Amino acid sequence: VVSTQSTGEKMKLKNLMMKVQQYQFERTKESAFIRTERILEAEDIDRVELIQTPEEFNDVNTHFSLYYSSDIIDLQNLAKANATLDGLGTADQCKLSQKRSNYKMCQEKNLGTLVERFGLTARQFAENLSDQYNRHSVEQFTLMPEETAAEFTDKRRFCDEAKVLTGARYMIACQISAEPSVRACVRQAFYERALLTITPTQQGIREVDDPHPYAKFKFIKDKPVKDLTGEEFLKMWGAQKDGFVKLSLSICDRGAKDSYFEEIKMFFYRDEFSKLVQTWNEQRTEALGLALNKMLYPMFEQELIQKLKEEATNHYLSKCKMKLRRWLQMAPYTVENLDESSQVPGIRVLGLYVDLNEKDKPGYGVLINGEGEVEEVITLPYFRYSHRGPSNREFAKGKLADIEKLKDFILEHKPHVIGLPCEGRSLQYQRDLQEVVTALEQQHQIDPIAIELVDPSVAKLYKETNRSKTEFPSYKPEQKMALSICRRLRDPLAEFSQLCNFANDVLNLPWGLLKKFVASERLKECLYEEFMTRVNEVGVDLNFAVEHYHYQSMVQFVCGLGPRKGDALLKLLKQNNENLESRTALVTNFKLGSRVFLNCAGFIRINHARDDSLNTENVQLLDSTRIHPETYIWATKMAIDALEYDDDEEDTNIKQRAIEETMEDPEKLRDLDLDAFAIELERQEYPDKRITLYDIRDELTNRYADKRVPYHALTDEERFYLLSNETPETFKEGIITLCKVIAIARRKPKGDEPDIQPKRNEENGMWQCPLCLRDNFPELSEIWNTLILQGVVLDKRSGSG
Repeated sequence: VVSTQSTGEKMKLKNLMMKVQQYQFERTKESAFIRTERILEAEDIDRVELIQTPEEFNDVNTHFSLYYSSDIIDLQNLAKANATLDGLGTADQCKLSQKRSNYKMCQEKNLGTLVERFGLTARQFAENLSDQYNRHSVEQFTLMPEETAAEFTDKRRFCDEAKVLTGARYMIACQISAEPSVRACVRQAFYERALLTITPTQQGIREVDDPHPYAKFKFIKDKPVKDLTGEEFLKMWGAQKDGFVKLSLSICDRGAKDSYFEEIKMFFYRDEFSKLVQTWNEQRTEALGLALNKMLYPMFEQELIQKLKEEATNHYLSKCKMKLRRWLQMAPYTVENLDESSQVPGIRVLGLYVDLNEKDKPGYGVLINGEGEVEEVITLPYFRYSHRGPSNREFAKGKLADIEKLKDFILEHKPHVIGLPCEGRSLQYQRDLQEVVTALEQQHQIDPIAIELVDPSVAKLYKETNRSKTEFPSYKPEQKMALSICRRLRDPLAEFSQLCNFANDVLNLPWGLLKKFVASERLKECLYEEFMTRVNEVGVDLNFAVEHYHYQSMVQFVCGLGPRKGDALLKLLKQNNENLESRTALVTNFKLGSRVFLNCAGFIRINHARDDSLNTENVQLLDSTRIHPETYIWATKMAIDALEYDDDEEDTNIKQRAIEETMEDPEKLRDLDLDAFAIELERQEYPDKRITLYDIRDELTNRYADKRVPYHALTDEERFYLLSNETPETFKEGIITLCKVIAIARRKPKGDEPDIQPKRNEENGMWQCPLCLRDNFPELSEIWNTLILQGVVLDKRSGSG
């Protein structure tokens, strides 16, 4: 379906056609006026109503401009002179008529008469092509083409018969290429049969080698575009934009005969064998070839490139959206049997960060409470170093001191989980911390503390944001990173939301190599849609947002609010220095518009369990659910019916008590016949509300249940890519990569561990390698030579074993 803008353009084009038709009608009344061009017919105007795509609109507009550009200009001149007409034409249409200057020149030389002698009009050819049979036969002119062209020669541009025929062929080619039905047929054929060819530029020949991201399509010849998948074409287009390759589309194999042209030329062909007919057939074939090869194919090539690029871009954006969804759908880290008796309930998280690029900088640890606020910061100057094996004694002594310091810190604050950035030597630090935690569990019987590796991509961006500088102006970047790691474990959605700011830091997350080929606004719009879905799925506690700065970024994604209204609402809550006690207070106290309120009310959560300061007289228990205020009356009715109370509409206490009791014992709601309730609502002229009623029951059963995916640690594959700083695109089978050997260890197998011993197949006498399992080695020495070359075992013959 065309967009609203396209619908408006359709109306403008139709109005302009009707004005041109009226103008032509008035001109024909003049006795001295002789019409040489085709008359605008009702069929041409009705065609506008059938437009469904931008391509169809462009086809109709081009056809109209080709034949009636002079009428449009006349009407524009009249409008300027009389100042009584408006909305006639556009600058684009005038520019389009200028592009047809060669056509106009041929028209002025009366070559249209010669075009008629080709025996078939462009419209008749279009009908033949659409119907796929010769509905209209070619009418053969009696003179040879050169003899016919002789009467149209002049002393300037068309000085001989050949140039006249060239002009006539150009005219009919323009007319054929402008016919909307011809364009539709040829476009469909081009899209279905298009073949892609890619050749490298000189830069590509020099720089694109096997490990290069564009190596896969350095050379491609005649690949059907229908075989392209995913964002593959966007990579190809990006390679062309970077100057490595050139891509082109064609309807047939390079150097082969155009099969489609051979199919359709019969619709503009007279099947006779006389010299006269064959000579005219050559002219018709040349004209049709000009229309296809010089006018339609190049246009459809660019159209298809843009279409393929758009489809590949949409696929890439979909992948980015899915990637963000996996991040945002991760629920906060949870602990079984969490002690809620502490001053600030919730999990306590300790985050550690050591900057490996700066050897003189200490490591830092940041502890946050259950609400995400910083409670304590610890400095660990020597934590980066190893205290095992040969090392600097001063560093090893400092590392041991840091470990003791960290033990005391953990013993005092008892974090539920410790977070580390998954980069560099994180595995070494994880082992060190595990030893610390194990020692504390054995010596002081503390509860187990998990040590989690966390993707540091958000933390690296957060430390540079204005929000972090505003909230923690005195913190060092390493401390901010440790804090961001803590908060990501506590609530990933809130932490990611902080990157959605005026600087668009969310766009700097790792979105892959193709990000530079996609408009930033499109990527931002795609990501923000996912943020809105996830934030509204979870709900936003405005009172909590007022108290905690790091949570406020989520408010901008509440449906109906957006960044400006959300920010204004938070400022108003701060200025009034009061909590939001009910959803209706958004209208009564904070003057929120009715439409905005209806849009956002269901996603704003009033957490009565957390806010003890709320006035109990104004508490509406349903405000702590996802149930929309418009359906409170149905939720109340369900609660009353479940408890079999008398439905007294005036008694507010009964309603509140019924809601409270059903929330405490939701099993009573299971006996309700919600289908019958929905039928009753339909009798009251409501639409089908079955889904809504079942959602209300689920929400009364479990208020604002967190529907996110339970937290899980990084997979081995994710850890590998983060630790190696690689991606699936840069590290895959066939890629040549550089490695650095940091240590070599060799020991004999212990216990039940298998030894590296080749095995001999007694049946065929061949030896099998214990590592690669290749079983066709004729000699045992070949296996040992292979293992020595691979560095698996040492060469004892050289004396190194």
